[in-house]
Amino acid sequence: MGKKILISSIPSWNQKKGSNTWSSLFSFAKSEDVANIYIDATRPDSNVASRYFNINETAVIKSVILRKTRTGWEVEAAPTSIANKQPNKTGHSSLLTKLKRNRCRLLLWMREFCWLVGKWKSEELNQFIEDFNPEIFIYSIESYPYFNRINEYLIEKIKPRKVVAYLWDDNFTYKQFPHSFLSKIERYFLRRQVRRLIAKSTHVLAISPKMKEECDAEFGINSTIITKPILNASGFESYTPQNPIRILYTGKLIIGRDATIAKVAHAIKLANQESTKIILDIYTTTELTDEMRKKIECSDAIRIHPSVIQSKVLELQKEADVLLFVESLSDKNLTARLSFSTKLTDYFAAGKCIWPVGNEDLGPISYIKMEDAGITSSSEAEINRTAKKFAESPRLIEDYARKSFECGIRNHNAEDILLKLENIITK
Repeated sequence: MGKKILISSIPSWNQKKGSNTWSSLFSFAKSEDVANIYIDATRPDSNVASRYFNINETAVIKSVILRKTRTGWEVEAAPTSIANKQPNKTGHSSLLTKLKRNRCRLLLWMREFCWLVGKWKSEELNQFIEDFNPEIFIYSIESYPYFNRINEYLIEKIKPRKVVAYLWDDNFTYKQFPHSFLSKIERYFLRRQVRRLIAKSTHVLAISPKMKEECDAEFGINSTIITKPILNASGFESYTPQNPIRILYTGKLIIGRDATIAKVAHAIKLANQESTKIILDIYTTTELTDEMRKKIECSDAIRIHPSVIQSKVLELQKEADVLLFVESLSDKNLTARLSFSTKLTDYFAAGKCIWPVGNEDLGPISYIKMEDAGITSSSEAEINRTAKKFAESPRLIEDYARKSFECGIRNHNAEDILLKLENIITK
């Protein structure tokens, strides 16, 4: 291809954390043509890019007081086996850890203040940009104003021939928080940022049909639907559900997901009244309150485990019968209203029955329902009915495992997605 591409992201491209969306999308490019600027503290381990630059968040916070603090440096990627064993000089502060766990509004404002006055516009960053000299800049539009400001700065600094924005969350409408006046004020200023970024972009990628429909209408554009691709897909492997049926959830339990999975646990408890027909295993990084943990672990058939690395997640998926996908059931926080979870692409590739549970207005839930690629539940009654169906009709699991896999091949195969993206970049 020959055109140098710079991609900015919040997470590092690290397989251990399962952060491989960007690296999957640009697997068609030569590594020497790709570079990444990222914020997260974890060392990248992907060889899709040849160069990585970290704007370190902890250092930016320190620079608010200690103005000579170095806030950015180039990082050498390492193989997963090495990168995950080495101590990381870019570790998070306790403030950042707390932010990721509970998204406290006051702490988020404090974070934005630190990025506003911190010295992240460093000589090292400017030298990295000048040295790599990208022709194409690609970035995601986020709900974090600090990251959007970074991208505005990079666009002005680089002056690339092509700027490609990626919208994968509802960051531009008032529909996400219908009952919160304070959130609407925050959204007003975020919308202004998003509109500026869209105006500076030559092309916009949308992560779902629902996202495309609304962002095209809002900004008068013609965006292109791009999702995380399924790489190296093999044929569907039929399987007979185990006895008891094994259901698996891996991921965070934030933004109402903890309350949703508590209802799922209760439904499984009801289905297991006569005998244990279903077992639910949960692997999460989220620190639950004692009260919530008690609600979820309401029977011996529901077990909460510490999180595991991505390679172990894939092994667990192979051993499971049903993969559980949860979002909030409430209509007070519709964070995922237009999104499409990258987790679903991994679920499709696994060839297992998917059980999506959440508000039917959320993008991932409505998508699965529209494609008939899983058994969706959007109320407590539906959750109870589905758990009962699993217990009484294991054949249903086999049928939907095939439907799930076929949806993935039909809509998310790498050949189509990567060709579409390559055409956007090269033409």
